[in-house]
Amino acid sequence: MTAVLVAGAFAVAVAPTASAAETAPIDIRMTKGDGVYGSEYHWQSRGTFDFTVTLTDTGAGNLYGTTVFVSVPEGADVTGWAGERWDCEHTGGGIDCTNPDLVVPGEAWPELTVQLRPTEYFPDETLDVYATSGGYGAAHEGVAYYYDTSL
Repeated sequence: MTAVLVAGAFAVAVAPTASAAETAPIDIRMTKGDGVYGSEYHWQSRGTFDFTVTLTDTGAGNLYGTTVFVSVPEGADVTGWAGERWDCEHTGGGIDCTNPDLVVPGEAWPELTVQLRPTEYFPDETLDVYATSGGYGAAHEGVAYYYDTSL
């Protein structure tokens, strides 16, 4: 009996604990827009360009009140955004956006279009999107980006 109690106490003492919230069940798609060329995984531009962010609920339950952070490289300015019911504001390193819509599994929030203007040369950076809803940790998607100043 003593061995069982000691073994049980040891098992509890070494059991792993969650250190971060579960990742939000949100699929993030970034789609090239005007002024962007390159592959799906490595974008390039020679000036102002835009891209679209599409978020889809991939979980088993409804999600609402989503928050998105669009992170851009130092040396690029977010010059605009558009999307139904998206409320965005400039923040350090990009923009923070919220959308109050409730979506059901398999449904997407309205698209969010972001416009950027590079202001200095950078050869190897990323554009990143982080999205969360309902107490989950942020889902993430990013694409490599190069500002081409050859013209």
